[in-house]
Amino acid sequence: MSSSMRALLAGGLFPITLLCSEGATAQNFPVTLDTVRSVATRLTLSFLHNTRSVEILDRERLMALPVGTVAEALGWALGADLQARSHAQADLAIRGSSHEHVLVLVDGVPMSDPQTGHFDLDLTMPLARVERIEILRGAASALYGADAMGGVVNIVTREPLTHVEARVEGGSYETLASSLDGGLALGKTRFAAGAGYSRSDGHRLGTDHRIGELHLQAISELLGGSLRGSAGQSWKDFGAADFYAPYPSYEETRTSTVGAAWKGPLTDRIDLEPRLNWRRHKDYFVLDREDPAFYSNQHVSSQVGAEAVIRIRADEGLSVAAGGQVGRDFLESTNLGDRDEVRGALFAEAMSVTGPLTVSAGLRGDHHESFGFFGSPSLSAAYRWHTLKLRASVARSFRAPTWTERYYEDPVNLGNLDLEPERAWTVEVGGDLDLTSGLWISTTAYRRSATNLIDWSRPTDDPEARWETRNVKSAVFRGLEIELTGVLRLGTRVGVQGSLLSVSAADADGYVSKYSLRPLTRDISFSVGHGFGPAETHTRLSFRQREGESGYWLLDLRLALPVGRSEFFFDLLNGLDSEYVDIGGAPAAGRSVRVGVAVGG
Repeated sequence: MSSSMRALLAGGLFPITLLCSEGATAQNFPVTLDTVRSVATRLTLSFLHNTRSVEILDRERLMALPVGTVAEALGWALGADLQARSHAQADLAIRGSSHEHVLVLVDGVPMSDPQTGHFDLDLTMPLARVERIEILRGAASALYGADAMGGVVNIVTREPLTHVEARVEGGSYETLASSLDGGLALGKTRFAAGAGYSRSDGHRLGTDHRIGELHLQAISELLGGSLRGSAGQSWKDFGAADFYAPYPSYEETRTSTVGAAWKGPLTDRIDLEPRLNWRRHKDYFVLDREDPAFYSNQHVSSQVGAEAVIRIRADEGLSVAAGGQVGRDFLESTNLGDRDEVRGALFAEAMSVTGPLTVSAGLRGDHHESFGFFGSPSLSAAYRWHTLKLRASVARSFRAPTWTERYYEDPVNLGNLDLEPERAWTVEVGGDLDLTSGLWISTTAYRRSATNLIDWSRPTDDPEARWETRNVKSAVFRGLEIELTGVLRLGTRVGVQGSLLSVSAADADGYVSKYSLRPLTRDISFSVGHGFGPAETHTRLSFRQREGESGYWLLDLRLALPVGRSEFFFDLLNGLDSEYVDIGGAPAAGRSVRVGVAVGG
């Protein structure tokens, strides 16, 4: 056991165990939803039967944290590495993966961009439109196909309700933000709409932004089931100085989404869920903001897809899901050329529950027009004994190189036409213990063994060389996660989260990695939530260290005061004013504050 983990256990477990009272109500930070299907399965079963490592950020917690966007909220999840360059642009990695290894879903529909994972968090809904965020840590290609190597994030939007909520905030760097969310019912159809806007001068020169978001949703009864439709649009104009190259760059993106799905019973034991989805992303990038003619490019990617899933409750202890997907990706680009690729998949999942033992098996076959066939099996199991759950899983995952990794070229970066797809096997074991005294403990150990890992790199002895994509022959990621949460005598909620990681690569010597071999190797945090009369505080102190870099401390807190149907809040971000660099090597934001008010609910 490493010294970091010994310190984590000594500093976190002992005081929580000492202070938790026997009469306290168990109230876990990672919410478990007993009746809602999570991202860890395509079956509709109790969360108690879950066999994988999953975290749920529910609406109550999202509203209590000092965050204003979906991306910021993801940074509070265990094992998540939110690689923010500014408020306008952030990448997400999980368990030492890169931003290309995380699949992002909205209501179960893939939102990950085929051109580059840098656009995966270009979402169309403000945080007020989100009901919960589900994070599955670990490989999930057997469930969702390509890209799900490090994990999957599913953003679940709010059910349409008759309500109106508004939020306004302002803060450092001339930041202003507002959002409005509401809903109504007309007969058997319910409608919801959410909109958001924010602007800022940015934490350093060239990180200013203007962002707009609009999300619409309708749900209606049809043919004994539920018909859902949604549409979204986002606008982002932002300075991108030093984001991808040492230039005062500028970028504009536009994201459009449309989706429709029906879910209903065919018989007493069989449900059907077909869906259609379309996503379009437009990106205009200028390398030098002061001289647009020097170098610029424009990319327009589109995805259209269809999916159908049949769920069968075979008997009291056996459930099966099977289905297929078909999709087509398009690209029109001044840099990457015009591209068009077709993909399809067939998948099946079965889960058996026999007393305290749950066993889940999945198998998926994907066909990619440019790279052929991929098979992705998975097997996981969990055993429950009183309040203890032991779990284990093994899964295979894959990822095809993006268009940017294959075809992109500018004065600083160069793609590689000869890239091979990545493949990986992931094994994990873990346990969860829920004590009636209010203490909840979870730990997971995992190992991901990857072949042909795709990375942007350049020779160590030539810092002026361009970043180029290449396949790293093999890389092994080993990690340990531990989470302790508890409720103290006075209702104070405390938590300790720790994520330790090591990485070794077969042919990394002589190269500097830009993304895939620069994971967070230490991420340890202590959080406290407490009430002072009507006021509530939520504070987190965390230590982070990236591979080959110095560590740093972060302190974030929110103070919230409810007044009638309103809530006033004060956020302090990076309260220690720590100096560190973002994933691009540029200075990250220092200490900042924001104040605001939320009305309605």
